[in-house]
Amino acid sequence: MTLFARTRRRIRPAAILAALLLASGPLAAAPLRFATIDTPPWAWTDPASGAPAGLFPALVADLERRLGTRMSVVLEPFARVPHDLQQGRADCTILVWDPAWSSFLQRGEQVASHQFGVIARKGVPLHGTGDLKGLRVSVLRGLDPGRPFDGDPAIRVQYDTDYTTGLAKMRLGRLDAVAGALPTLRYLARQAGMEAMLGDTLTLSTVPLPLQCAKNSPSIGRMPALNAAIAAMRRDGTIDRLLRQYGYE
Repeated sequence: MTLFARTRRRIRPAAILAALLLASGPLAAAPLRFATIDTPPWAWTDPASGAPAGLFPALVADLERRLGTRMSVVLEPFARVPHDLQQGRADCTILVWDPAWSSFLQRGEQVASHQFGVIARKGVPLHGTGDLKGLRVSVLRGLDPGRPFDGDPAIRVQYDTDYTTGLAKMRLGRLDAVAGALPTLRYLARQAGMEAMLGDTLTLSTVPLPLQCAKNSPSIGRMPALNAAIAAMRRDGTIDRLLRQYGYE
């Protein structure tokens, strides 16, 4: 066996990740700026420390450890995330994918997925999409929920900046239902003591949450290393563990 062959057999995934990161050149020293939605349990600001907490910051912290590069996290309303990526104020995110963003974002490795649907307040029947007609439904501002919302004017959509606002309006009787990520909606309702007001749930789709990086980012060359690290996190069970830890079962 040649020396080259023996050396090749000793190559480890960590070495491959390091090589991918170094391949991006001098820019590898610059911190990677991640933006995401300020919505528990995905992400929130810890009141004691003032630092980001939740599933998303935990994922970024693990990426930072694996790749040995500094990363920062900023939390903001949903509609602002793609805007800041397009304007160069952030490099990457992990969020629901909108095909309309493909002109300025490059889609990467899938991190997780969640169910998207609608939760009605108790007493409002919701067994199929036909039951949405005439209902007042909260949808996140900046989110394209697709059909049936964009194809039926009989569904009275109201756009809100966050899920908490929609749930609060539903509690006050100003809305009939809230649309969005079902695990997040249930979590927020439990935390706010609103769980008893929730009624029927209508699941519409399973939505992927991939890595996405701005095409105009000076750090776009680091995306292969990020993709490889996320794939490794799936293989070794890190992502599943964090999903369970933050209530995404």
